[in-house]
Amino acid sequence: MVVNRIEAFQKAFRNLQLQPLITEEEIERFQVPYGHDLIDKLEHLIVDSDDNTNQLFFAGHRGCGKSTLLAEFAREFDHNYLTIFFSISDLIETTAINHINILFAIAVQIMDKAEKENIQIDSQKKQKFFNWFQDRTQIQESKIGAELEAGFDFWSFLKSKLKAEASIREVIETKFKRDFRDLINTVNLIATEVSLACKKEIVVIIDDLDKLDLAAIKSIFQDNIKVLLQPNFFVVYTLPIATIRDGVLKRHIETETNNSIFVMPVLKVYPKGESHKDESQPVAETIDKLQKILRKRIDDTLLADDVLLKITLSSGGVIRELVRITQKCCSLVLVQLRQKARRGESIDNVQIDEMILQEALDSLRNDMTITLSKTDREILLQTYTDYRPDDPKQQEFLDLLHNVYVIEYKNTESWYDLHPLIIQQLKLENLI
Repeated sequence: MVVNRIEAFQKAFRNLQLQPLITEEEIERFQVPYGHDLIDKLEHLIVDSDDNTNQLFFAGHRGCGKSTLLAEFAREFDHNYLTIFFSISDLIETTAINHINILFAIAVQIMDKAEKENIQIDSQKKQKFFNWFQDRTQIQESKIGAELEAGFDFWSFLKSKLKAEASIREVIETKFKRDFRDLINTVNLIATEVSLACKKEIVVIIDDLDKLDLAAIKSIFQDNIKVLLQPNFFVVYTLPIATIRDGVLKRHIETETNNSIFVMPVLKVYPKGESHKDESQPVAETIDKLQKILRKRIDDTLLADDVLLKITLSSGGVIRELVRITQKCCSLVLVQLRQKARRGESIDNVQIDEMILQEALDSLRNDMTITLSKTDREILLQTYTDYRPDDPKQQEFLDLLHNVYVIEYKNTESWYDLHPLIIQQLKLENLI
């Protein structure tokens, strides 16, 4: 029984990794239907787009379920389109991402998809593309020639090099800063040849751009947006929620794309105006959905009565926070289980109880609040009181929104509340 209890919490801990549901196995095990009306809206924007509106910007809080939703969209529509869904952070170091290597990554991913799908591109054109990539990255033919003849996966090789070797990224950036037209023309030529060969239009979805800091987002999507709009196929770019509250950046993107930024809302735990009242009742549909998400990942027998509800209320409706809190609880329990086992104590009935949950919440709250400044607290207090800040364009507020200290919700209009752990911190400081 000792081993079984530990194994049960190990399984839950591993199930609670903070990753989107991408693979068929993950979907089979963990998916809870969520956001299907958003998939219908995405379909409309893609199917009914034209050459002037074929670039879509998809914003939302980190951890609200964007990646899972976009991956599901890519799977559902792969029979009508050639959908290419990838995380930019799998190819490029986060600190090195820019407009040039985003477009280069798109070209690599289209070729990789064509190879994996066995799409028959004209052999001479395929060789020409291969030579182009080899020349622009300065990867020596002697390193790959023999392996390529033996079925070597050049595209996986190239992706690993992009991720690991800054020198290759520097070569790419230097070359295309001098001759950007070469890059965009080749990206479009590759897409055209692959599209003709498979008789499907191409849709590229680039995930994890929303993980970049706001300075990088502005550099890419404000200073270089015209470059990113030149692919002649449909591209979805992810953005952090703070983007839509930066008036200059939002207007710039929407003006250049002829499209509004598509926003994925967070699940509302409480109606507006009710979240700060002790007697308030949470939104039953939201609580049910959040609890279903957790029950897919952790057995009910590992949770004491009422703990599941308290975890969902502490998440603010952000799926990533829901998972993060529960995983922290499992981590604390696993330490406790091994301590008890070493002392020869029974662990058969150990659960995530209110004490464990509170310890997890305290730890996460301390991690969140350690860098809060006086200005941050003033903004948080104003947002808590009025459900909006004095200045939603203020950089400090945008940073708080970006880091999920503040959460944006939607009814007929947007409103804001604080992460429940931040509310608890301000109460401990006697500020509210």
